[in-house]
Amino acid sequence: MSRNSNTMNMQFENHTLQRYSEVDLFSTDGRIGSKRYFLYSVLLPFIIFWSLASIAGVLTYMGSAATLASYAILGVAIIAMLFILVRLTIQRCHDFNKSGWLAILAVVPFSNIIFALIPGTNGLNQYGEVPEPANKLTNILFYLLIAALTAMTAFLLYQLFNGDIINSAMQRWFTF
Repeated sequence: MSRNSNTMNMQFENHTLQRYSEVDLFSTDGRIGSKRYFLYSVLLPFIIFWSLASIAGVLTYMGSAATLASYAILGVAIIAMLFILVRLTIQRCHDFNKSGWLAILAVVPFSNIIFALIPGTNGLNQYGEVPEPANKLTNILFYLLIAALTAMTAFLLYQLFNGDIINSAMQRWFTF
């Protein structure tokens, strides 16, 4: 065996023995990578909130007691959404070797973009192993989400500067 093949075998063994931190949505332990964090912090609260909000919307047509229940369901949806978001942000803070208390900033709108842009610590840190790299599906969904958010932002800015949103709102508010 040559020296090059021994080096390649050692590199292969080191690569296959790499341990990764697992993502657990109900735990504050471990680390989460930036792509997976951004994807989960946008999609999971969206899915949780709108699925529970649709149930609450249906309940509003069933009488006053059901309307009260729909408000309770919306409250549960908001709490569940914040619960997941704060847990994910704590794991993201751990990835760049900071305390989870920084996750309090998760309640600030659009802060998940900033948390996703901060690079993680290479290798082992005080909060655990390196987070598992994003797989193909996560990468595809991440880039589709970025494209959709960019398209929605461009459309809203176009509507805003074109005057359509402002004019239609002014007409609704001030039409007697």
